Amino acid sequence: MNTDRNLLFAVLALQADFLDPDQFIKACTLWTTRKHVALPQLLIELGWMNATERSDVERLLERTLRKYGGEARAGLAVIADDVKRSLAALDDDDIQRTLCDLPDPDAPTTLATIHEHISNPRDRYSVSRLHASGGIGRIWVARDLTFGRNVALKELRPERASLPAHRARFLQEARITGQLEHPGIVPVYELAVRAADQEPFYTMRFVKGRTLSEAARAWHQTRRQAQGEMLDLLPLLNAFITVCNTIAYAHSRRVIHRDLKGENVVMGDFGEVVVLDWGLAKLVDQKPEADAASLDADNAGPIDIGLTMQGQAMGTPAYMAPEQASGRVDIIDRCTDIYGLGAILYEVLTGDPPFSGQDTEEVLRKVREEPPRPPRERWPDVPPALESICMRALAKQPKDRFASASELATAVQSWQEVERREAQEERDRFFTLSLDMLNIAGFDGYFKRVNPAFERTLGYTVEEVLAAPYLSFIHPDDVERTIAEAQKIASGTGTVTFENRYRCKDGSYRWFLWTATPYPTRQLIYSAAKDITDRKLAEEALRKGAERYRSVITAMQDGILVLDADGSIRTCNPSAERILGLTAEQIIGRTAVDPRWRAIHDDGSPFPSDAFPVAETLRTGQPCSNVVMGVYKPDDTLTWISINSEPAFEADGTTLSGVVASFEDITERRRLEEALRQASTELAILRHGRPGEIPPASGQPERV
Repeated sequence: MNTDRNLLFAVLALQADFLDPDQFIKACTLWTTRKHVALPQLLIELGWMNATERSDVERLLERTLRKYGGEARAGLAVIADDVKRSLAALDDDDIQRTLCDLPDPDAPTTLATIHEHISNPRDRYSVSRLHASGGIGRIWVARDLTFGRNVALKELRPERASLPAHRARFLQEARITGQLEHPGIVPVYELAVRAADQEPFYTMRFVKGRTLSEAARAWHQTRRQAQGEMLDLLPLLNAFITVCNTIAYAHSRRVIHRDLKGENVVMGDFGEVVVLDWGLAKLVDQKPEADAASLDADNAGPIDIGLTMQGQAMGTPAYMAPEQASGRVDIIDRCTDIYGLGAILYEVLTGDPPFSGQDTEEVLRKVREEPPRPPRERWPDVPPALESICMRALAKQPKDRFASASELATAVQSWQEVERREAQEERDRFFTLSLDMLNIAGFDGYFKRVNPAFERTLGYTVEEVLAAPYLSFIHPDDVERTIAEAQKIASGTGTVTFENRYRCKDGSYRWFLWTATPYPTRQLIYSAAKDITDRKLAEEALRKGAERYRSVITAMQDGILVLDADGSIRTCNPSAERILGLTAEQIIGRTAVDPRWRAIHDDGSPFPSDAFPVAETLRTGQPCSNVVMGVYKPDDTLTWISINSEPAFEADGTTLSGVVASFEDITERRRLEEALRQASTELAILRHGRPGEIPPASGQPERV
């Protein structure tokens, strides 16, 4: 039985009165130390449940699981808020994970129920799942039943609620956050006290997204895999600038945050950048014992007495300013937040905080005594200007840092503007000097910008090109294909490559190879065209030459074979099929060593495959001429051929690319030669007799 089922079993036992609240908490606490034992068995061992009661609860469990499609967490999501809070107080990772992953219960608010919730504010919120848990507080995702929306509900952890200092700090955080009205600070909806136990809580807008730390780590992980681009760093820098401006606003209200880090910055799913966790915030220019005073003079009054004391180090060690690490509360001011912002920038540039160590003491010592490692040592591509800005913000002495958060934001913005301007100038130079036709076209079918190569290549002025739809320049035979490619680009399929012909001002056409990439959010297409007219003309000439070549070899009476460098036959002409008694399909692909060849010498002995003329030429690179061999056709008819083989070389003149073999059918010639030889032999016998015979007397002397 897993954690979810164990907890649901205990909750159902509590709801069925088989357990009282005290037994429920004690049983769950004990189970966290003995997870190898199922919680139902543990209850029996404790004597708080018998076998019959266990069976009853297990039936309830199965019924509940059927109701929620087998999902135990769905059943836990609808349990009472006080039970969820009791479970959240248990220091167990599995239980905390379960509470964090509870689904939102289906709690639609209808017009019929709104009046009830307005008239009974104590029942306004229903917690659904645990979102996060910090040092003294925890945040739930809760349902605001009045407005039918999810909110973040923050409350004190139960074990901290009894400490006055923690309660005061919690209330101060709520009031400070509630009075800071800025887009970069999450708005507080309500500060209230639960009727059941008089514990304070406040609700805020729930922001969905990921922290700046998570985003920075993810980007640097991608970068280390050689997949990230410098452009992807810009959203992180823009978020950082927003954080700087948010802190500048807080400083204008005399509030310092004191716990700035990437984990306290959320980048929302819809572009929001929000600074969270103002739990350590305090007013500047006030004595430590009065730093919990209200922001609003009309509501002035001490909220936290002795929030910090001399010698205490409050904050997160890896991001702390040296004065914080030294516990110098008396000198903590706006410059302390400047250091925190520098630490966030360091994390954006490197993916890590400025300092790390084996334990807290080592980290605090490094913060006090050692300079941070320069970002470029961690990542050489960090822009030097950004490294300089970051290191200045992280200066050990407050006076050496930026004077304000606004000044730090301006420094980063200025770098972005300089980089953007230089990048734009570089793009413009490339755009102007490129020999390719670079352009930006709209989804509306018109060019928005073209480079001078258009005028040089086509002869039109830039104004003439921009004034007409680009389809009006395209060869009529290529319009349909171009429209299809444009539709693919507009649909977001990514980069597309295609060819078409454009009409020049003199009426001629030129071929272009286009590479186009869409920019959907701006309804634009970025593309480049390379003039491939010369290549197309060469291909056409080669095609026509190949056609003429094929016509010639087709008409030849000699058989022609073209072999690749590996000795396989690539093509043949009809005469080769006729002479060998094979179809082209049977010939193409064979080699000299193919056992299907049955070849003989003049004397009838087998012709070795490695002695074939084409094999000899492939081996030596030298031609072979007038080699005679007999070849048996599939019907066992013997055909005599005379073969010539010539080597074919690559453009370098030395690399052998194949062999061209020509052969003629000499069967009839050999038959005639054999008949002539036979006739000559017979004539000689008639004239001279066979060897050893005396020729007959003729009565006349033989003439000499």
